[in-house]
Amino acid sequence: MNAAIITIGNEILMGKTINTNLAYLGSELGKLGIAVEYALTIKDEPNAIKRALQDTWEKYQIVITTGGLGPTEDDLTKAAITEFYGKKLHFDTNIWEHIQEIFSFRKMPLPETNRSQAMVPDDFVTLNNDLGTAPGLFYKEENKMFFALPGVPSELQHIFTSWIKDIIKKGFPDARPLYIRTLHTFGIAESRLAKLFTLADLPEGVALAWLPQIGRVDLRFYGTDAKKVEEAVNKALLIVKLYVWGYDEEHPAKTLLSLLEKNGYTLSIAESCTGGLVQKLITDVPGSSNSFWGGVIAYSNEMKKKLLKVSDTVLASEGAVSESCAMQMAEGIKILTESTCTISVTGIAGPNGGTAEKPVGTVCFGFIAAEKLWSKKQFFTGDREIIRIKAADFAILTLIQHLQGRDI
Repeated sequence: MNAAIITIGNEILMGKTINTNLAYLGSELGKLGIAVEYALTIKDEPNAIKRALQDTWEKYQIVITTGGLGPTEDDLTKAAITEFYGKKLHFDTNIWEHIQEIFSFRKMPLPETNRSQAMVPDDFVTLNNDLGTAPGLFYKEENKMFFALPGVPSELQHIFTSWIKDIIKKGFPDARPLYIRTLHTFGIAESRLAKLFTLADLPEGVALAWLPQIGRVDLRFYGTDAKKVEEAVNKALLIVKLYVWGYDEEHPAKTLLSLLEKNGYTLSIAESCTGGLVQKLITDVPGSSNSFWGGVIAYSNEMKKKLLKVSDTVLASEGAVSESCAMQMAEGIKILTESTCTISVTGIAGPNGGTAEKPVGTVCFGFIAAEKLWSKKQFFTGDREIIRIKAADFAILTLIQHLQGRDI
């Protein structure tokens, strides 16, 4: 079973809007056993829309368009769809009443232009949109299905979960959903992973996607046979388990907090170059206060000395960007908060401040877990933002590995 997705929107082509709808639909259709084999983004122009439909309707069992269903003059999708399928538009009083109710609830005047959203092609089924004024549209011809959805992500997702999932399940009862497993790795490059585990190692019918993240790599196994996918995962774990910190939907900060809570540990953090990013990632997780006690941003040497008791000797002889400084920061925040575990980060995020000995991207880390104190130094590439993200991820994932008993 296959599908094509046509994204309609000038703002997406101009780079003003990110196409999150494609990612959502690809994921949800995969769960239903429908493979998205083709996707394109086009401008909101009748001929472009009709060409896209001509290119996809004969080749794919499901075609979905997103966007272009609004009431403004640049929303031209519906007229193009109606013409392509050789239909005529009629006024749907139920849709119009729904639109009136929405504007009444919002206590806003109802523009006459919104009447266009109540125009529906003959033989099309409307899919109620409880979150907005543009209904979804559904058309079936023999064993093929067409859906037109609004471009607003929340509205699209609402219509998909409320209506489209059941329509597809009933229309394609033999579709086999994809079974997906993900291994999250850290501390090993994608090229080295590829040498350790190749596509030839996979059971028949199982595919592997290498998904590089910032500073880490995910391995995603998928197929329609759950047993074969699990076989592939278990085989991969025999080779790369040392580098696997989590599975499937796990997130670094959430995983770390779970490990801390499991061990009865608490955490505090001292940051310099990351400017509080590590603490933000931790506190983004609901319930983080169970284990996270707090932290400081000691950006200047004076604050490192005053708050974290970093010594003048270390700052003079080795500098703020040194493993000795990072360890003293880790010790200082432990004394300040009396937490069980600590993380410290100090480095040069750029674009200025680097030297031949300590180039931009040099970051030092200090860690305490229970009574163990250790440090690490890394050299990250990228711009200022990327270096800070890599450093924050590295700090969290390194403590995860230690608490999992897998120091690398």
